[in-house]
Amino acid sequence: MLSQLISKLESPQRFSSYRQIVEWLEQEWHVQVKYKTVYSLVPYKLGAKLKVPRPISSSQDEQAINLFKKTSPLPW
Repeated sequence: MLSQLISKLESPQRFSSYRQIVEWLEQEWHVQVKYKTVYSLVPYKLGAKLKVPRPISSSQDEQAINLFKKTSPLPW
């Protein structure tokens, strides 16, 4: 069970919340695990991080972003 959880955490289709992990364990393994247990196990014992990309505004102008990246001063 733990090895499948680790492989699922490393896959591109990661969990976006600890609640999803709790639900997955319940559906897949029929095991009820408390949220607090999953919250302490995943980041601290397994060293995994739940990463979700930040939302991007649909009104952003790609050309303006690329121009800014090319013409902005160097960060020194």
